[in-house]
Amino acid sequence: MLVNSNKDLLIKKAFANPRLRQNIVNKGIIYLYCDYSGFFAQNNYAVACCFVYNRNIKVTAKRLEIESERGSNYGELLAILYSLEILSDALTEHQPKLAYIYTDFSRIEQVLSSQYFSNLHYEQVRNEIVACLNHIHRMYPLVNVKVKYIGKHKHNNSLHRMAHNASRLAAME
Repeated sequence: MLVNSNKDLLIKKAFANPRLRQNIVNKGIIYLYCDYSGFFAQNNYAVACCFVYNRNIKVTAKRLEIESERGSNYGELLAILYSLEILSDALTEHQPKLAYIYTDFSRIEQVLSSQYFSNLHYEQVRNEIVACLNHIHRMYPLVNVKVKYIGKHKHNNSLHRMAHNASRLAAME
């Protein structure tokens, strides 16, 4: 019950914020806010996504089965991959012009364009992300998909907070 009331409160806050309200009512752009949560001591990890399009807000989360801690940046990459799965499913129903995936991984643009990785796990997930982006582009060439660092947009962002809360809850369950 507390989770639903918290989500309802965050949705009300998002509608009250003009910057976020324009994202919610937009019919031409899908917004996905993703996040990762990990509790190393308990070996609990999860990703979540807040999907926003044409007055609809859907929050989903998935618990991850990770055998060892690989760092929060690795988890954020998995959250992006999870959001791309959700986007891919949504594009069968919706045909926006743009889709933005927001992450709080500040080095996302560098990682997506990098050719060398000291961490093999980063390279593997990055390659999966790039393959998924390429697949979406082939299937839906009129939809431009951008993965962006949320930056200042994160401050007082109820939509990102919903993804954050969902990932923490899924990791703790």
